[in-house]
Amino acid sequence: MTAPDGPLLGSWARGGGVVGVVAAVQGAEAVIFDPGDRRVARVALGDLEPLPTGAVRVTLSTDLPVPHGVGEDLLRRWVATLTDQVLHERAAGALVDAGLDVGAALPAVRFEVVAADPGAAVCLCGVSTPAADGTMIRCPACGRQAAAPPAARS
Repeated sequence: MTAPDGPLLGSWARGGGVVGVVAAVQGAEAVIFDPGDRRVARVALGDLEPLPTGAVRVTLSTDLPVPHGVGEDLLRRWVATLTDQVLHERAAGALVDAGLDVGAALPAVRFEVVAADPGAAVCLCGVSTPAADGTMIRCPACGRQAAAPPAARS
């Protein structure tokens, strides 16, 4: 979605060899951030290709034996290691180098992606706004782009 003054923050776009989220619009250029590869590109607005976006629900789950008293910070770091491929490879390498059991410290994670609840556009700020499936709107709370689930294909 493009506003009169450029793309909306939070929208997805392609440019400068990066596909990412529009993180800033500064004058005649946009800054896009690729959250997967953690790259940033500055792209002239004329060279920016807006991408259609649909809201999905991503669920990551795993079963972990956790002792009483383990803090949320440790649990979050452990789960990040399980879900981030770069962190996972580094941790697995360190375990192998130390002669330790990789499977005991890095259990499998289930990853599921489904369309978000129908009839509502979701924004990165967490607000959900009634909207037709397959549409993108300006979030009434923060002004970023909010996307509804993809429209059903027949």
